[in-house]
Amino acid sequence: MFKATKKLVNEVIKTIAKLFNPAPNSKYKARQLAKVLVDLGLRKASAEECSKPSPDRALDRLHEVCERSFDRVVWKLNTGLLERVPLPRRVTLALDFKTLPYYGAEQPACVGDSRLPGTRLGIRFAMLSIVESGRTFVLLVKQVGPLTPKVRVLREMLDAIEGLVEPRIILLDKAFFTVEVIKELQSRKLPFLMPAKRTEPIKKLCCLFKRGKIPPITSYTIKSFGNSAQVKLIFAKKKAKRGWRTFAYVSNIAFKPEVAKGLYRRRWRIETNNREIGKFRARTTSTSMKLRRMYYALAALLYNLWIVLRQVLSGLRSREFKNILHLRLKDASPMPSELGPGPPP
Repeated sequence: MFKATKKLVNEVIKTIAKLFNPAPNSKYKARQLAKVLVDLGLRKASAEECSKPSPDRALDRLHEVCERSFDRVVWKLNTGLLERVPLPRRVTLALDFKTLPYYGAEQPACVGDSRLPGTRLGIRFAMLSIVESGRTFVLLVKQVGPLTPKVRVLREMLDAIEGLVEPRIILLDKAFFTVEVIKELQSRKLPFLMPAKRTEPIKKLCCLFKRGKIPPITSYTIKSFGNSAQVKLIFAKKKAKRGWRTFAYVSNIAFKPEVAKGLYRRRWRIETNNREIGKFRARTTSTSMKLRRMYYALAALLYNLWIVLRQVLSGLRSREFKNILHLRLKDASPMPSELGPGPPP
């Protein structure tokens, strides 16, 4: 088992090293730079804090990396890792957004969000994950701009994984409750489930359901600017502090309410993904969106590597996983020095 783990980690380092092309007389070789990059993620550290190589040298080498090449390398590694995860023939997918706080000057790529700590500016990522029980896996992450249509995000991510996995159903946040998204899913004949936005018509139907005047599953037409989509509206009840609360899902399948509730609980595993990925995300004060995208994609890759190693080393905690990787990295020279609290994200 240990040999297999060692081989897998070495394969990841070797592949990432191909992204760097230092001069023949450079002090820091490609493999060393790859180890430094991985170490930044493991420590949640910042290249701006490095002692060896210097912050300027480390950032220069990172900025020299071609983002397209980086994306191809990460995709290759992730698809290789996915083959090592035991999954059913058809998988449950979840699509969600994660917004990270941004403390620099406003940029076109930033989104506004008043809920962020200490700032109203954020960097938003869409994440598509497999959310099978005990086997979550991040398939794809993508930065999303403030004006990016949600249907485009959905379409591009589903197109990217075509042939990689066979979806059984996709679970979405209510942010995707739009006619365009629903019609796209229907055109693909892909089963979906998401909460209905509590619009005035939906609120009235919830009241009718509570009074027993309509059944728990009913047909409903979503309308928007002359466009429309036919869906199944599924009513369910949830225990609240004061009695029972009624809420609704929309789907293209007439799921029984209890089945819909059970399925949608799986979507919360992507929230766990987001939280765990934060344990592997390097920090930076750079205003470069390219660098921030690379750090986020690398964090997702390290998370997936952890998931794979947990199949081999049952119950492997993130701290133990980091220790294993540090053992593989400690022979690297140079490496970042011991780091303090560091700058804001």
